[in-house]
Amino acid sequence: MPAAAPIRVLLIGTSFGGSVHAPAFAGHPDFQLVGVASGHVENARRVAEAHGVPVATRDWKKMLEEVDADLVSITSPPDLHYPMARAALELKRHVLLEKPFALNAAQAKELTAFAKSRKVVAVVNHEFRHKPGRAALARWIAEGKLGRIEHLAMKTRLPGWARDPSRKLTWLTEKKRGGGFLGALGSHDIDQFLLCGGPIRRVFGRLRTLAASAAGLTAAHRAITAEDSFTLLIEFKSGATGIIDTFGGARERRERIEAFGSEDSFTVIDGDRIGRPAPGGGIEEIPVPEDLRLEPTPWAPLVAPFRVKLDMMRDAIRGTGTATPTFAEALEVQRVLDAARKSDQTGTWETVEDI
Repeated sequence: MPAAAPIRVLLIGTSFGGSVHAPAFAGHPDFQLVGVASGHVENARRVAEAHGVPVATRDWKKMLEEVDADLVSITSPPDLHYPMARAALELKRHVLLEKPFALNAAQAKELTAFAKSRKVVAVVNHEFRHKPGRAALARWIAEGKLGRIEHLAMKTRLPGWARDPSRKLTWLTEKKRGGGFLGALGSHDIDQFLLCGGPIRRVFGRLRTLAASAAGLTAAHRAITAEDSFTLLIEFKSGATGIIDTFGGARERRERIEAFGSEDSFTVIDGDRIGRPAPGGGIEEIPVPEDLRLEPTPWAPLVAPFRVKLDMMRDAIRGTGTATPTFAEALEVQRVLDAARKSDQTGTWETVEDI
């Protein structure tokens, strides 16, 4: 049988898109980058030249209309996700959308319904779920190895703007554009919690902006409006509890997920390693299943789990498999994000179904 034609891809956005999406698509035999758009045309040209892409432009709307493609990969700031995804869906293009899904659940719900009506593959890129340790945890929970899930805890420490003033001041620092670590990192953690613990009933959230009051920073740093730290208390519909705690005032980055069940418990370290708590402290590591291991990409670590997502997208587009999380699944993440933000404003627990 003749080989299937490559899936033609248009890429919108060249920051994360240029460092992860572009090299992953360019290095995958089943995809072909045919156009790149960026708000800064010089960035579009840089990425296009690096990967032999014929079209580079700052006009994403014109690119969508004039360049034939099968899939649109959107890596723009969250405030542009809705109009860009909507435009791609109107043309019946498949969509791979970076997280967070949208600015709010109302936008996410509308895009979910529209994608379903267009009968295309529409996925939000929660590639963290493909990191080996995280993937093993989700599999073993699904297989019942922990018994009944009783508690999940996610702890992340990283140097945000308050500790590392050299970090770029991008849209990520702007609340109105969907910036902040809750959407950037918390969306991945909520996705993982939904995978491991099931539907979430309600949430209590506390958001902080350390950089706004940190000593010795510039006026621009003090003007940051998006959160760089947050804590979420979570109650699952099953009755299990959870906590997601991200602190942007650390001096180094580290991450740990703890899952406690009625029969066993596991700990995931930095997404890639997994083990059981050892007697006397520490972690007794367990080998990750062979099929969940990734070939490292040290020059861009997130390319490795992103390649898993591309294989899923290929199979879904060609009708030989499925790709997750779908827009419908990612909508549940967005509802939890909205509930967390509302809780921070009201100071009370917020029910996710009410969002």
